[in-house]
Amino acid sequence: QMRTTRKVSVWPVGLVGGRRYERPVVENGKVVGWYTGWRADRPFAIDMAGNLQVILSHPKAVFKRRGSQPGMQESDFLKQITTVEELEPKANNCTKVLVWHTRTEKVNLANEPKYHLDTVSIEV
Repeated sequence: QMRTTRKVSVWPVGLVGGRRYERPVVENGKVVGWYTGWRADRPFAIDMAGNLQVILSHPKAVFKRRGSQPGMQESDFLKQITTVEELEPKANNCTKVLVWHTRTEKVNLANEPKYHLDTVSIEV
């Protein structure tokens, strides 16, 4: 699915942020919010990987190691190259987990809500 990306695509990620998954919330094919365990008010509440061509086409875009608020580095960078309206939802409108944030340690689900709060049912 990444091969069909024109600019910046997004999808759910499993086992991240102390939850079973985090994802963009999509309505009518557009990202309208974020299902995340931490600061859903961020402009881009995501970790990210990059499309080299998009990054090279914005030579003045800078990923700040310092000067961004904690957890805002991705948002500060992405605001320089795209808008939320331009995001391309993948993985069946962000309803399927096809990518996992894995580590070689026990999974921490400390931020998983006691009751299912998402509007869709996702198998992880």
